[in-house]
Amino acid sequence: MASTYGFNFGFRVSDETRRGSEGRFRTPQTGAPLLIGTAVEIDPGNPGFLRPCAANRPLIPGISGLLVQEEQFDLSIFESPYVDSFDLGVAKLGRLSVITYGEGVKVWFKNTPANNTRPNRPLPAVNIANVTGLNLGDQLGWDGTRWAASATEKWMTVSAVNPAAGYFEGVLVR
Repeated sequence: MASTYGFNFGFRVSDETRRGSEGRFRTPQTGAPLLIGTAVEIDPGNPGFLRPCAANRPLIPGISGLLVQEEQFDLSIFESPYVDSFDLGVAKLGRLSVITYGEGVKVWFKNTPANNTRPNRPLPAVNIANVTGLNLGDQLGWDGTRWAASATEKWMTVSAVNPAAGYFEGVLVR
C-alpha cells in the first residue's frame, strides 16, 4: 500500500508482513522538528524518546529506523486549526512516534525548494537526500542530516532515481 507523509517522504510498498514499527517513543521535546523519514534511534540517555541517528549509524531493527508519526491530525487547542501537506511531513515535538524498518519496504524521498507563494506561510527548502550522482542499485545510508550514497552503513538500495527532480525511491535492506 502506498502512502504519503507530506511533500518529502512516503511509502511505495508498506506491507505489514514486511514492515516493523517499533514502540511508541516520543520525538525530542526541544529543537527543530524532525522530518518524517529521518533516520532515528532510541535515545539511551533519555528513556522513552527518539533522537536523530548520527552519521554512518547502522540500521538495527528494533533500535533504529525511519521516523513515522501518524497522529499529526491530533491537534491541541493551542495549535493552528488547519493542517496542510507541509505539516504532515514534520514530526511534532514531544509527540509519540514509531521507528519503522523492514526488508523489502519501499519508500520514496523528494527534495523540495523553498516556497513563498502562500501569504504568511513561507515553507523552507527541504533537502532530505543527496541525489547528485545516484544511480539505480546504489546503496544509501544516513550522513547525519540526510540520505546519501554510503560505502559503509547501508539502509536501502536505490530502485528509482530522478536527480533533476530531487527524487529517489529505495528498498530497505533490513
